[in-house]
Amino acid sequence: MFIDPPLRHTIDHQRQLYENSADTKLTPKMIMQFSAALSHQCKTALLALAVLFLTLSGAFARDRLDNIKDNSELTKELKDVYRAFRINNIITEQQEWINIYQDEDAAGLKELLTGFIKTCDSLKQCNFYNETLNSFVKRYLTLTIQSYDILQSKGLSSNAFKKDFEKYKAEQGKYMNYLYATYATNHFVNMTEDTYWKANDKNNYIRSKDYSRYQKLKTANLKAGLMLLDSIIKQTSNFQEYTVYQIESADQYEKYRDSLEEDATAIAIAKYKSILDQGHYSIYLFEAWLKWRSVTQQNLYGVSKMSDIPNGEYDKMRERVALTILTFIVENPKDEMAINEFLLMATHSIVKRFGDYPYGNQNTVEYHQIFDNIK
Repeated sequence: MFIDPPLRHTIDHQRQLYENSADTKLTPKMIMQFSAALSHQCKTALLALAVLFLTLSGAFARDRLDNIKDNSELTKELKDVYRAFRINNIITEQQEWINIYQDEDAAGLKELLTGFIKTCDSLKQCNFYNETLNSFVKRYLTLTIQSYDILQSKGLSSNAFKKDFEKYKAEQGKYMNYLYATYATNHFVNMTEDTYWKANDKNNYIRSKDYSRYQKLKTANLKAGLMLLDSIIKQTSNFQEYTVYQIESADQYEKYRDSLEEDATAIAIAKYKSILDQGHYSIYLFEAWLKWRSVTQQNLYGVSKMSDIPNGEYDKMRERVALTILTFIVENPKDEMAINEFLLMATHSIVKRFGDYPYGNQNTVEYHQIFDNIK
């Protein structure tokens, strides 16, 4: 049995998340409470990662989407959406680092903020086809730099920072409202939810005569069933069909890892990644990427707020997959499933440390949303 993709959440869903979080946005007081709850030893261990993150700042203004030379309005708009959310994600991650380190020694925090200011300045090199969006993003970056400057010179508890913080949030809200209103999902696609789910049904793409035998066998002997499924995968030449089988296999290895071989999770991760690495289009690329990221974080990097969260690694893969999808869209500009898939990739949030789930980083929530209903 297959589950639906864990999220058909595009820009409309991101807007809902933003609006629903209006009453729980971080305030200076909340930032101090978060930071106080984290041990000095853990924060010191993470500082090296923060510094490494800063060394990559010079590359933040660049992405690979300009490898696509198509100048259609659709391509331009999709590139704009991708880049706006990419910048938003970078700033979100910066602010999570600040939440952790704001009560450390002044020199350490100054180094962190100096690097983030340089990163935001480099992001101003990113230009948008939509001039209004370009103005909003540039202003957002300018205000972010100003906020970091005040935090660096005056401190989190200063009246100057608190006053600026309120202004910053108000301007951020205007920018987000423009972004979500201008690039709502129905701006790009007209298909109904019912049409989407019918097209997304994996049963549409199963052609192997042996697949029904796999379904029966896995309930009695999962290991034998997975061996049969691997045989089916090797015989499958159609990439869409291949992704259906490979995701099913990976899901089973992760869901039932305790009853399978010791390296079951490693096998699952490799299977998800094998889909992403091939550079071919499928309507299940977002699902494969999301599961690859979630399983990797949950099992290799950890579930706590202090775990390493390599969003840079996850987003490099995000960019590769987005490029694959956009390349397909250029040749198939009427394919609404592909456009929707691109929006999923472009707008999905990074893995966050802080959020509604209080007992660890937010990947745990996504992981259980994905795997709890798999059979």
